[in-house]
Amino acid sequence: MNKILLTMGDPAGIGPEVIVKCLAKSGHHEGVEPVVVGEREILEETAKALGLKILFCPDDSPRQGRVKVRSMDLARPGDFEMGKVSAVCGNAAYHYFAHAVESCLAGEAHAIVTAPIHKEAMNLAGHHYVGHTDILEKMTGAETVIMALVHPKIIVSHVTDHVSLRHALDAITIPRVKEVVKLTWKTLVATRTQTPRIALAGVNPHAGENGLFGREEIEILRPAMEELRSEGFPTFGPLPGDTVFLQALKGRFDAVLAMYHDQGFGPMKTVDMANGVNCTLGLPFVRTSPDHGTAFEIAGMGVAEPESMIAAWELADQLLNPQPLRQG
Repeated sequence: MNKILLTMGDPAGIGPEVIVKCLAKSGHHEGVEPVVVGEREILEETAKALGLKILFCPDDSPRQGRVKVRSMDLARPGDFEMGKVSAVCGNAAYHYFAHAVESCLAGEAHAIVTAPIHKEAMNLAGHHYVGHTDILEKMTGAETVIMALVHPKIIVSHVTDHVSLRHALDAITIPRVKEVVKLTWKTLVATRTQTPRIALAGVNPHAGENGLFGREEIEILRPAMEELRSEGFPTFGPLPGDTVFLQALKGRFDAVLAMYHDQGFGPMKTVDMANGVNCTLGLPFVRTSPDHGTAFEIAGMGVAEPESMIAAWELADQLLNPQPLRQG
């Protein structure tokens, strides 16, 4: 049986709420055992406040219709204020996630679905990372870790992610582009189609206009695409970043490579915030997360939408249990 760990994220955010709602709507899959890494007391209080009849039990107890929780005893109700930045919550969120990663690396679990962390709170607690991806790179030692947005219609993979735009330009290289294409191709073959159609978004306006607005397309993207084609990974483009996502959403492409964070996240969050899933490619285990943050402004109000968390849970299950694919 595949074990999926759901990390509770920052207790002061909407993480506990969307996890509880997810478990109530879509937490029971044959052949999959969910285990929440967080705090049982917080989850029970959240479920009670929402009027959801979910029973929780310790991780070492028989399930018997209950959801297992691996309590870390790092935060309790009353230790923090909902919707406020807290070192207590930042520390807890970091350790929930780190413990889940260690469990997967040890072969004790197969996937992680992560509720949102708050970067400021985590750094306030002395854990100096810019997000989940940064932690994963350090803990797993993976050579290539890719941040991808998985949407029902397309996958958007990022050549660079949480770096400044100035540094992103230096990080867009031929080897990096090739690595991102190959990992995206592998994910598409595992989940959607045996004949992936991947487009590259240009770095510059109008994809550079043949060097008029920049030469990254000429000196980096096109040579990378030529090498990829010779290795059996044909791609399309580079295409202008202001139109390539629309073409993909209309069905022309299965995936788009965004060159920097906002180039990919901006269009996809505008189109459909609820159904997007952040998936980390290149790891020795599956990791997904909802495409939203801690939403401190609505934390504790009971109004957080769980659709993205449900989509993250469903994708993790799909990646662990691939289904027959379409041929093209």
